[in-house]
Amino acid sequence: MTLRTLRRRALLPLIGAGLVLPLLPLPVRGGEDATDPRAAVVAMVEAACAALTEHGFPRGIGRAAPDTWSRLDSGLYVFLMNRAGRLLLHPEGQMEGRDVSGARDLAGAFFIRNILAACAAHPRGVWTDYLWPDGNAGEAGTKHTYSKVAATPDAGDLIASAGYLATEI
Repeated sequence: MTLRTLRRRALLPLIGAGLVLPLLPLPVRGGEDATDPRAAVVAMVEAACAALTEHGFPRGIGRAAPDTWSRLDSGLYVFLMNRAGRLLLHPEGQMEGRDVSGARDLAGAFFIRNILAACAAHPRGVWTDYLWPDGNAGEAGTKHTYSKVAATPDAGDLIASAGYLATEI
């Protein structure tokens, strides 16, 4: 099953209900969601890593619970990359396959390199922060991203990450 097929399957219930939603989930702002975004982010990354470790990539994507990869209601999503910074799974399908290791945040920091270095030092899970724009409100906030290494049987080590945007800078 391809990533494109999985994405289409996830959208079928939305299309059937006649809902029109943006392709990217809305960012979760800390304090505005009734649930704890930190707990939700950790749960998603942990579930993603468990599925990838057990079933490999990309097979593990289809074996995880549907809300593992994205939660449109809360604007959370998991993105996967290899240790070199090449995106393997992202809500924006056109990003998949791209080397994002040189991506910078609003302060000019190489945030993907920071995630990769943090995961090398703490493969069992680590939080990183970077300055990120809120695509809807047009203001900057701190993106708190939890990342963990998933040792897959077929694709080697992959980095699973998810984060939420908070209003503090």
